[in-house]
Amino acid sequence: MIEFSVQSLPDIYSNAVNRPLPEDVAENILLNYSCHVDHEGFDLNEIEQEYYKHNGISLVHDKTWYKDGAGDKGSNSIILPWIRIDSTTDENIIIDHSHFVLRYPLSGLAAQQVRNYATQRPELLRILSVNYKFGLDLCIDYINTEAGRVEPIVHIEWDYDHVQSLHAGKLKVENCLLNMNWQDVLPAIHRFNKLCKQTNIDAFAQADARSMIMFGRKSYRLISTL
Repeated sequence: MIEFSVQSLPDIYSNAVNRPLPEDVAENILLNYSCHVDHEGFDLNEIEQEYYKHNGISLVHDKTWYKDGAGDKGSNSIILPWIRIDSTTDENIIIDHSHFVLRYPLSGLAAQQVRNYATQRPELLRILSVNYKFGLDLCIDYINTEAGRVEPIVHIEWDYDHVQSLHAGKLKVENCLLNMNWQDVLPAIHRFNKLCKQTNIDAFAQADARSMIMFGRKSYRLISTL
C-alpha cells in the first residue's frame, strides 16, 4: 500500500510575460545574450530568463535536468512540485523526480520590444515564435536491496499545448497511482526488467512498455517548442 500526496496546479494563465525590459538594459540583453530556443523541452535561454524574472516569475535552476544540449549548465525553467510519497508498506519504492514544467510566450509590450530589436538581430524572432507549452514529468524507481542496485519502474514525460489537457493527464496519473494494484504491477515490471537484461531492447521501447503497464500510454508525449 502506497499513499501519495499531490500538489495542485496554480492558475497558469495568471502569469504573463508582457512587461518590457528597461530600455537602459534592453539593448545589451537583446543584442548580446543567447536567444537559442530549446526545441525539445522547457529550458529558457538567457533573454527569456531576463523577461521572466522582470515579470515576477520564479525560475528553478536544476544542474541535472535539461533538454537539447547544454548539459554542463543545467536547466533554467519553471519547475513546480507534483507528487510525493507520504507512506508505503514497500520502502523500496522511491520517486526520483516528479514535477510540472511550464513555458509562456512573450506578449504585449515585451513582445513588441523584442520585435523592434529583431530588425538588428533577426534570430530574436525565435523567441516570438514560442507558444504556451505545459508538461508533466514523473520517474519512479525501485531499490533492489538483494541485487544492490536501483531498477526503473516508470518514467513519463508528457507535453501539452492546452492547460485542460495537462489537467486531464495529471488526473489520469494520480488516479492510476492511487488505485494501483502494486502486488501485480511490481512483479510484472520486475520480470520485464529481467528480460531486458537478457535481450537487446531499445531503451525507449523499454520505457514505453513500463508506462503501458502502469498507465496504458507510451512514456513520452513530446511536442515542439516552436
